[in-house]
Amino acid sequence: MRVRVLMVVLLALLLSGEALGVPSFEEVRTSHRKSDSLLLDRHGEVIHELRVNPGGRRLDWTSLQDISPALQEALILVEDRRFYDHAGVDYLAMAGALLRGMTSARFRGASTITMQLASMLNRDLLPIKGKRSLSQKWRQMGAAFDLERTWSKKQILEAYLNLVTYRGELQGIAAASRALFGKNPHGLLQSESLVLASLIRGPNAPFEEANRRSVLLCEALRWPVGVEELDDTLRKIYLGPNPLKPRIALAPHLARQLLAGSLDASTVSCTLDAQTQRFALERLKHYLAVLKTRNVREGAVVVSENRTGDILAYVSYSEQAPYVDGVKAGRQAGSALKPFLYALAFDERMLTPASILEDSPVD
Repeated sequence: MRVRVLMVVLLALLLSGEALGVPSFEEVRTSHRKSDSLLLDRHGEVIHELRVNPGGRRLDWTSLQDISPALQEALILVEDRRFYDHAGVDYLAMAGALLRGMTSARFRGASTITMQLASMLNRDLLPIKGKRSLSQKWRQMGAAFDLERTWSKKQILEAYLNLVTYRGELQGIAAASRALFGKNPHGLLQSESLVLASLIRGPNAPFEEANRRSVLLCEALRWPVGVEELDDTLRKIYLGPNPLKPRIALAPHLARQLLAGSLDASTVSCTLDAQTQRFALERLKHYLAVLKTRNVREGAVVVSENRTGDILAYVSYSEQAPYVDGVKAGRQAGSALKPFLYALAFDERMLTPASILEDSPVD
């Protein structure tokens, strides 16, 4: 009790006369921007997701009810076990940190989830070169009190899970869950929840350290998760790349033309028809597979509607050069004219698709 009174008095003295305004939950949620833009077809169907912001990998905001309860439980135990009991600052944890700091060279600040969220919302409160000044610490505590007065515990936990960095450039539970485990946050298993909760404190920790933390957390929670299961779950993350692949990627070349150039995620509509785009892509891949032995390895298809001039399909495919836009790629004059010459020959009944032509050099 004395520790609590002392902390409140010191905080009041330090922050007297200073307004510590914090944004509302709705302001934070609505200002959240994912790192991908969407390309929609003529009917409003998503046909491509394209990353446009290199600053981090973020997906849509995820509500707390759509996040695995196992992850919420594991997170609270490892980061802030008295989360539902304090008003922003855990005095017992802070007193313990002060005592440990007096007896050892290592000092941890005992930041609660609310205090950590306050730092995410105000970059001035972030540590400088890995350390947070005493002034920053006090202001962080003041911001945490303000958050607790105006936000509910569920809102604080939801915002934290959507803003925290999990590993590498993955920000938010939606991006972490999909990139690391290929699923939505509501489907996270206990083993996966243990790993994610353990990685928050050290997102890029070595395998051995992450494994040790996961095992200790599992023992503290008394969950029926074996050491082998945790080891396998961690190896899926550490032994290979964890790209956040787009769920829908039907029109990569057109998407780069229409969506690139802006750091803000947006939604753009075009004249493509998703059904026609899929059909053209499937047929092109099929015929390229058939002609692969004849050294035909890439192709492109453009389907237009004669009446309106609308482009219904814009497809380019190449295993060796997937980023090359075969529709716009430069061609020799002769190669560009061949399709039109052959079409004219078919119309004039000079040739049929079964006709054999000698294609050898002429001197």
